[in-house]
Amino acid sequence: MREQLTDEQIAQLTTDFRAADIDDATKAILEFAVKVTTAAPSVTQADLASLRNYGLTDEALFAIVEVVGLFNYVNRIADAFGIELEDRA
Repeated sequence: MREQLTDEQIAQLTTDFRAADIDDATKAILEFAVKVTTAAPSVTQADLASLRNYGLTDEALFAIVEVVGLFNYVNRIADAFGIELEDRA
């Protein structure tokens, strides 16, 4: 994603992706990632259908959930042990 965005867009993403100058499909993916993070049991078929309308395949949806889950997993382990993760920005 870094190759596709300007430094300004990346900065916007880190502060408020909803106001960032990015395409609607990317915003929808990020909204979905937030929902998976904060309320995974409430994800519905309508949520998935909405993303499919942007051209995402089931494989892409699975990958999104996989990546979000992995990041959440790693962050919870780091938080529980007080580990500071490297900033790669």
